[in-house]
Amino acid sequence: MMTTPSSQRANEIKHSRSARHDDSIDIDAVLEENERLRGLVVQLSRLVMRNVADRQ
Repeated sequence: MMTTPSSQRANEIKHSRSARHDDSIDIDAVLEENERLRGLVVQLSRLVMRNVADRQ
């Protein structure tokens, strides 16, 4: 299972990507969506693990 980057690392990634000055991408929106998706992955992983444990 992948781990989330530390908040310091996440800020480094955010700053390095925003340094490209790509106005067509809203970095903050992408990071927010990424955070929501990570939460959904965690929820799904817990459901899968619970279902696997229930079958054993």
